[in-house]
Amino acid sequence: MKKIFLTGFWMFVFTILFSSTALAQTKTKTVIKLPTFMAGDIQLVDKTIDGDLMIAGKEIKIVSSVNGDAYVAGGNIEINGDINGNLIVAGGKVTISGKVMKNLIMAGGEATVSDSAKISGYVLIGGKKIELLGNFVGPVKLGAESLMVGEKAVIGGNLEADVSTSEISSMAKITGEKNIKLYEVKKPEIQTDQWKKLEYVGKVVSFLSKLLILLILVKLFGHKIKQINVKDSFWSAIGLGLVVLIVVPILALMLMITIVAIPLSIIILTTYFVGLYLSTIISSIFVGNFISEKVHFKANNYAQGAIGLLLISLIGLIPVVGGLIKLVIFLFGVGIIFKSFKVYFSKK
Repeated sequence: MKKIFLTGFWMFVFTILFSSTALAQTKTKTVIKLPTFMAGDIQLVDKTIDGDLMIAGKEIKIVSSVNGDAYVAGGNIEINGDINGNLIVAGGKVTISGKVMKNLIMAGGEATVSDSAKISGYVLIGGKKIELLGNFVGPVKLGAESLMVGEKAVIGGNLEADVSTSEISSMAKITGEKNIKLYEVKKPEIQTDQWKKLEYVGKVVSFLSKLLILLILVKLFGHKIKQINVKDSFWSAIGLGLVVLIVVPILALMLMITIVAIPLSIIILTTYFVGLYLSTIISSIFVGNFISEKVHFKANNYAQGAIGLLLISLIGLIPVVGGLIKLVIFLFGVGIIFKSFKVYFSKK
């Protein structure tokens, strides 16, 4: 196994060194700098990041400068430092107080751009409650349940918004056109009985397929999976899952460009998509185990996995909240699978 791993590693190095880009007749060599990765429950960025930043966690606070792009995902996020590139951020509560030199793409339950913030590029925002209090050089486009534009807000371009309620101060300065579309929250249309039956059949078949795979995984790797300690690393596993979700396709694309490494790229992508499918199934084992411990219910590994999978499937039926919970569970599963690979190869 060591020989196989080392052979694969040197194939990867060979591919990068002798890619078409490296062999091009240029006077200067292009150096690819990897982003800075950070993940965990509580993350504080208080030192300058020289390049791009990818960070995930329960609580995130950035007080220093980032000299590249920033990709941020978490529960409670505060960005007080300056981002010298693009900022892409998603979280439950997001507050931006620093400067963003390029574009801002933001999604959150509560999203606030404070009066000390300055956004130099275009702005795209989606959320439940949005507050715009800062200086926006370019256009702003958003969709939300409620919008508030403060009296000190300055928008140098157009303001386009699809919202249920809006409160725009008369003191706010909007240079471009103001296009506010108000909508009413409507209940979804009732589906016909035939479509409902087809939807239910599809969900039942999907559940049974996942249950079959889960039972096989428990039979083959049940004890090894449960040996993984996740109690102290829940959020780090989610952050790791987010990083894997973003980075692996980029790496596979880089390898594919080299032509020589196309087979290796296909293998990586195949493993990647298999891991994505198995992520929720793996997570259900831990969910079932957690529930059995909390309610003091004695059950074998098969029953625990089935209970966890059933609970996740039922939670997914809840509008909005269910989707968010399933996303967290999905990222957790991806992180656990990657950790398992890492532990497996480190022992070889």
